Amino acid sequence: MNVTTIIELENREVEKMTGAKLVFTQEQIDSNIVETCVDCFKYDGSEECIPTDEAMERVFNQLKGDGVIPESVEAFSYEMPSCERLKKDVYSEQDMPQKVILSFVL
Repeated sequence: MNVTTIIELENREVEKMTGAKLVFTQEQIDSNIVETCVDCFKYDGSEECIPTDEAMERVFNQLKGDGVIPESVEAFSYEMPSCERLKKDVYSEQDMPQKVILSFVL
């Protein structure tokens, strides 16, 4: 039997663990709908883009170090925020998707 554990994290929690900000990209689906996804992570004042896989590996290791994830767990998966919504002229931080899902199997 496999037991899957899901950890739901707020964007700000993930940013704190990685020390970098989520960078969102927007793709126009049609004239009224925009899809927003996480592209990568960036440190403040840097133009270097940290790959999402690398950033989420840091989150996984931080959670293991904190004892949230058992030491025996070696593999994990994650889902980054993504959403489709009606297009508007100006987007605020609150408009961005807010949840990151990390899961692993015991």
